[in-house]
Amino acid sequence: MTKNTQPDIYDPKFVENLFNKMSSSYGLTNYISSFGFTEKWRNQCINTLSTSTKDKVILDMMSGMGELWNSIYDKPKQVVGADISPKMNKKATSNSNKYDFPIEVVEQNILENELDDESFDFVISSFGLKTFNTDQLRQLSKEVARILKTGGVFSFVEISKPKSIFKIPFLFYLKIIIPIIGWMFMRNDNSYRFLGTYCSEFENCSKFKSFLEDEGLEVDFHSFFFGCATGVSGLKK
Repeated sequence: MTKNTQPDIYDPKFVENLFNKMSSSYGLTNYISSFGFTEKWRNQCINTLSTSTKDKVILDMMSGMGELWNSIYDKPKQVVGADISPKMNKKATSNSNKYDFPIEVVEQNILENELDDESFDFVISSFGLKTFNTDQLRQLSKEVARILKTGGVFSFVEISKPKSIFKIPFLFYLKIIIPIIGWMFMRNDNSYRFLGTYCSEFENCSKFKSFLEDEGLEVDFHSFFFGCATGVSGLKK
């Protein structure tokens, strides 16, 4: 009998190793493969926040290389970027020097983090939700509710599976074209192939929305570019 050797793509160690491998090419590949839409969607993630970030403390979950910080226009008191990948964090630390607000980068599995209760005014995140399965998304929603101060605001955005006429070409692009682009940079398309799997399995932010609501948070759902990206934003009363 052949043993099943398929990896558990949601295992935190697998995710850590995957993004360590992709760290040298992820930012550029992501930008090229999305035709720049990732930057637009990051801006929309911040624009859906209901209050200004000026002089506030922000947690950027699954912060990667700190790509979302470029969309923060109102100077915060501090930004904390939390990510599981050491190599992504190294790039984020290097990138933090170009901003005029304090940034701390911490290596954390956000589902088992050491961050204090009610310690952040804002929780933000771009393109990190897809690497969690259903149970992990439920746990993440608990962490958002725990970490946010009363009156705190959150916003997440993620690549999603559109239900429109874009669905078939979009999935073809995710599963075929992006791995080819990844191969051009890494000579190894296997790592980038997992991104298509993550996006296909994640579908959209609707499930995460319901988990956040279960934690007593007020939540709005957002759809961008015919559902090719979706987001959630809201408030902790």
